[in-house]
Amino acid sequence: MSKPTLDQLRREIDAIDDQIHDLILQRWETVRHVAAAKGPKSGLPVRPAREAAMLRRLAARHSGPFPFAALARMWHEMIAAFTMLQADYSVAVYANEREHTLWDLARDQFGSQVPMSPYPTQRDALAQLFEGRHDVAVLPMPREGEEDPWWVALAGAEAPRVVMRIPFAGVGSVRGPMQDALAVARLTLEPTGSDRTLVVVETIQPLSRTGLNAILQRAGLSPHFTVSAHRDNGWYHLVELGDFIGPDDRRLDLIDVRDAVSRVSIIGAYAEVLGPEHAAPVDDADGP
Repeated sequence: MSKPTLDQLRREIDAIDDQIHDLILQRWETVRHVAAAKGPKSGLPVRPAREAAMLRRLAARHSGPFPFAALARMWHEMIAAFTMLQADYSVAVYANEREHTLWDLARDQFGSQVPMSPYPTQRDALAQLFEGRHDVAVLPMPREGEEDPWWVALAGAEAPRVVMRIPFAGVGSVRGPMQDALAVARLTLEPTGSDRTLVVVETIQPLSRTGLNAILQRAGLSPHFTVSAHRDNGWYHLVELGDFIGPDDRRLDLIDVRDAVSRVSIIGAYAEVLGPEHAAPVDDADGP
């Protein structure tokens, strides 16, 4: 059998492209029916847990030399475009003349069709969400020693919540040092089966990381990292816990509040990012 000619191979690629295009259009028809089944539009249409489940399924079946991070970016773009067809939303990003990394990460995650606006400080970006001017805020992963940590504002009962850790499935080129980001929104937190939960533990007196971890471990919780901040009314400790922790989780009731802890607030949860074979490594040398 003779080898196919270059023209034949190109026609085969064109035919595959047509099939991909047809399937994307078919996918939209199915998404449209799903939207109709949900009923009238209300609230932010983003579903981080559903998106994580889709990408995990694709990662499990992926093979060959094509980078999964590139495939994931294509899926992010497609999912974001379909979401925008259902309801408009916009994203506030901490980005200025010196900070570009989060803008690039947010664009990879939310796609080119979603309106994004840069804000020069972390507080400015978060304020847009609190004041209802944007639906999502993308902010840097907290680090120890920050003068005005944005995450303290999420400890209130009516505050938005962290719903996503970015990047989830690898990263492309970014302008500036690589760092992780968190997406904050007013969404109901949903488990994915492999999750992390962020809680803020408030104490009147300073508490060492070792002491705080011991309190949490006695309650059956698994702390992964902690950063702390001092305020006039006491100390705030941000802790990432293994597993999905809901407000009714009995382990929260087992935290010994009499000795040191005055309040524990769940401020978010997100799917565990895909493993190092798919995602960029995270440097925990000087913080989370």
